[in-house]
Amino acid sequence: MKLLIVDDQLSVVRGLLCGVSWADMGIAQVFTAQNALDARAVIKQESVDIVLCDIEMPVESGMDLFRWVKSSGYLPYFIFLTSHADFSYAQEAIRLGAFDYVVQPAPYAEVERVVKKALDQIEKDRSENVKLDYGRMFGEQKKTILGDAIGSFLKGRGGAAYMQSLAAMELGPALDEHCWLVLIHINRWHDNAELWEMNLLELSLENVVSEIFTSQGQNAGFAYMEPDVFAMVLWGRGGKEMPKSKLMQHLQFFSSACGQYFRCDTACYISGPDVFEMTPKHWEELCNQKGDNVLNKSGIFDVEAERTAIKHTYRMPRIRHWHDLFKDGYCDAVEQEALELLDELCVGGAMNQEMLFDFYQDFMQMIYVTAAETGQALKDIFQSYEAMELYRGGMKSVEQMKRLIHYVTGYFKGSGAADCKTLVQDVMDYIAENLEEELRRDELAAHCHVNADHLTRVFKKETGLSLKEYITTEKMKAAQGLLRTTNLPVSFVAAKMGYCNFSHFSYAYKKAMGRSPQEERGEKT
Repeated sequence: MKLLIVDDQLSVVRGLLCGVSWADMGIAQVFTAQNALDARAVIKQESVDIVLCDIEMPVESGMDLFRWVKSSGYLPYFIFLTSHADFSYAQEAIRLGAFDYVVQPAPYAEVERVVKKALDQIEKDRSENVKLDYGRMFGEQKKTILGDAIGSFLKGRGGAAYMQSLAAMELGPALDEHCWLVLIHINRWHDNAELWEMNLLELSLENVVSEIFTSQGQNAGFAYMEPDVFAMVLWGRGGKEMPKSKLMQHLQFFSSACGQYFRCDTACYISGPDVFEMTPKHWEELCNQKGDNVLNKSGIFDVEAERTAIKHTYRMPRIRHWHDLFKDGYCDAVEQEALELLDELCVGGAMNQEMLFDFYQDFMQMIYVTAAETGQALKDIFQSYEAMELYRGGMKSVEQMKRLIHYVTGYFKGSGAADCKTLVQDVMDYIAENLEEELRRDELAAHCHVNADHLTRVFKKETGLSLKEYITTEKMKAAQGLLRTTNLPVSFVAAKMGYCNFSHFSYAYKKAMGRSPQEERGEKT
């Protein structure tokens, strides 16, 4: 605690300093001032808790100082020292908010008593402020507290007792309270969608949910479960459940809002109404239902309808001949048949997570056998990060499985070229005929009907140069010939080599030839 003594009489200041046991009272520092101006400086610089101030002082009174303190937002407790003559001033000060006053002359014990009373009040006020701060923090964080609790409970990590304690505080549903459970999955982001940070996305979605369902007499708990997956629990005020038709109608509006404001498509899976205690089991069912949506369809899905749906049995397709087609070089035929089979399963309504996984396993098994028999290494097929992502994602959705098929067939089509030297020569011939174009790796691979990664590896192995290095060197050789044998402007020569930026051409030429284009032209003359 810090205390400031303000009095224009030096003897009074010294007497209070020496006559009162400030340290025994818990006062760590005592400051002094003999006028209001000096007192202001101390108050501005130090966090003073108590001001012991004379009322009558020259130039500026203690009352003037008190008014300045209040208007400036400082919060020390003011205790005024007053004589019988200005007793009315002290009463006015109390009316304006001063803590207390001491009539002078007074024994130091009386000063100690009043200051001690102020210290007790400070401690009490601070304790109350802490409670208020905790209450305010709890009010601000109660949505987060409930969301974290629901998330843990659904995953089987949170205790029932904790949920009951939240219910007792009217923060969440009781274990025996009937509620709806909804799994919200953002299954596709639009091309022009903003990149959201997950915590901010959770808060924004929670606000939308609250606006939609609170007006319908529903309490809502919202929880982040994993990237792009959220859980929502709805229970009616007074035990009044929302009809399923109303729930689906409002979820449809929620999905529409997500598409409009967040630029994403959503799938909502619903279960219930059932007692909250059963939601972990229902959450597992909803996760399985989400997994079965391998076509990444958007919309509202009811787990009850899924339970009564007829299950299809997967029949292993006869893909043995795909292995033979691969070895014979008919990779395009493999891709076409595989994609057609996937489409047939999807159109027939038989496709689900289990079926897609079986298809994935069959296809990859065929790839393993083919790679082993043709001397290919799997680590070469899935060498890049992008290729590994395709490998891991093929079993997650039909769309990703199709991308995996396209990649693998393209790889085998490229790696199955009978003669690497012929392939490299074909690339060199194409480069020589198109030096004036901006040649790209994908363009060269498409011309040769091979996989781009495979082309890059074969070309580097056969020539010792990367495609980019070779193309640049050939362009600079052709440019050198033009510079030495014609009077064409250097900028025109750069343009003929496919360079729109003259500086880039000059830099590339000097790096390849050891001299600038201007120096090359100078040697000719």
